[in-house]
Amino acid sequence: MIRSFRNRATERLAGGGRSRFSGLDEQKARLRLDQLNAAVTPQSIGALKSIGLHMLKGSRARYWAVAINGPWRLVFRFVDGDAYDVEIVDYH
Repeated sequence: MIRSFRNRATERLAGGGRSRFSGLDEQKARLRLDQLNAAVTPQSIGALKSIGLHMLKGSRARYWAVAINGPWRLVFRFVDGDAYDVEIVDYH
């Protein structure tokens, strides 16, 4: 379950509001947010390689990321079955 968001724009989109992310596929972003909200582990988000689930390094060590579309990724921490600091970011 999603417990916290890192920014208001991601929280607004998750709550059904409009996106302020230029070029973001809102439908796919909401699908990823719904998958994350239902997940009990990062790996349970989806077995498809196309989602690009991977752990991050450096200053974002202990964070996970999944692809949405184009440069857009959903980034989050996963602790004891819950997602924290969820945000949509442009990787480029």
